[in-house]
Amino acid sequence: MSGITVSPAQVYTGRTILKAKPVPLTADNVALILNKIMPQHQENSQAIDFLYNFYCGEQPIINRKKEIRPEIKNIVIENRAFENVEFKKGYEFSSPLQYTHVGTSDSAPVDALNNYARIDGKEAKDLALSEWFYISGNAYRICLPNKNPQIDDAPYFTDVLDPRYTFVVYANEVGNKPLLAGSYVVQEFINEKGKEVEQTVYGIYTNTEYFTWVLDKKVDDFTEIMPVITPNPLGMIPIVEYPLNESRLGYVEACLTLYNALNIIGSNVLDSLEQFVQSLLVFINCELPADESGRKIIPRSGDAIDLKSIPGLPADVKYLIAQLDHNQTQITKEDILNAIYDINGIPGRRQRRSGGDTGNAVELGEGWAMAEARAKSTEKLFKRSEMEYLKIVLHICRILAADKIGDLTLGDIECRFSRNRADNLQVKSTALKLLLDCGVAPLKAYEAVELFSDPISVWEKSLEWQQSQTEQQMAEKPDEIIEVVNN
Repeated sequence: MSGITVSPAQVYTGRTILKAKPVPLTADNVALILNKIMPQHQENSQAIDFLYNFYCGEQPIINRKKEIRPEIKNIVIENRAFENVEFKKGYEFSSPLQYTHVGTSDSAPVDALNNYARIDGKEAKDLALSEWFYISGNAYRICLPNKNPQIDDAPYFTDVLDPRYTFVVYANEVGNKPLLAGSYVVQEFINEKGKEVEQTVYGIYTNTEYFTWVLDKKVDDFTEIMPVITPNPLGMIPIVEYPLNESRLGYVEACLTLYNALNIIGSNVLDSLEQFVQSLLVFINCELPADESGRKIIPRSGDAIDLKSIPGLPADVKYLIAQLDHNQTQITKEDILNAIYDINGIPGRRQRRSGGDTGNAVELGEGWAMAEARAKSTEKLFKRSEMEYLKIVLHICRILAADKIGDLTLGDIECRFSRNRADNLQVKSTALKLLLDCGVAPLKAYEAVELFSDPISVWEKSLEWQQSQTEQQMAEKPDEIIEVVNN
């Protein structure tokens, strides 16, 4: 048998949440907190690095060893991890997240907020952020004021930070509020002796200050060096963590051993095919002829040679063939694929109808209902983090763009994902009409059928359209309209 082994260090169960005791955040206390949490962060970072490389195709099958017939060793990488992450990105984030206003408040400030998000390229940045948290289980966004905004710039700018070099530390108490957050980069420079050395530059935010540490590569004690301290003008931590789930468990590690199993199957199947083509020729109870020097003459393909059989024993020459049962192998592979799709909440590529051919049956049987349920679960946690991000955005806009957003508050904003909701359109439309005929408030009816990603906006525009139609009819046939109303 041939294959690979996944070492225990390559089995992951989510990222560790970094916590510390809430204390006054002086330079000394921040240094002590960093000394405590950095080993935990490094473990998270190493895990994320492995998972990201796995997603990119650097998978353990590359180091496969084969002891029997090592000359026939195929390496097949069936990168289903990439497929799963890309499906999630496309299904849940291909349409941009929109901000909508709540209730009857003026929608103009929210429209301005959406315009700033468009200028800042938030749609593409959301895709980049979602890629990280599908791979590693968490992701980070930073939002800072745009110091010199031009007429075509938003008053703020955002960036998606690499989770391998970013962290948030939470208070170890009820509420788990962020204590501090930071990111770091490794920089190379030439020292005074002309040697190339590496330093790690840490930027740490608290609510009131910004600390900068510059540590040599061999130094891992923050208390040995005094940081550069500057005020934090925002008055809040500008880095927000976006967890995929409470365990920070990504879709790559959830099926890591299954992905490896697919690679092993693919590699062995190709080996089997090649070994079948290059089958060994076995000589039973007979000898190969020798040349003048006494060496055995090895037949080539298509050769016919004379053999000396052993008296009294039947002689035979045949190929040694051991074929892999491809039907059973394919069943095993499909079982593994189905398990991956079920665990990650992805519609399968197989016919698995739950009965009937109605829209609901197809949706349920092929896994689309499960994908939608998983997407809604992801939305809730994403919105929680998005609200923390919006606090920063609103704070900056109140300072730099107060004329655009006015007195807009977080309570006036709702975050909505605009996935295609036209499935079962006839059923939903019939349900909407029944609810309206029964006297249900239009807004509540629109929300109940889940036909629109922004039911408030649809209801308001529908109301405007109905009023305009009524006014037009009044202008064209006022006497007939008044007679209908009176009757």
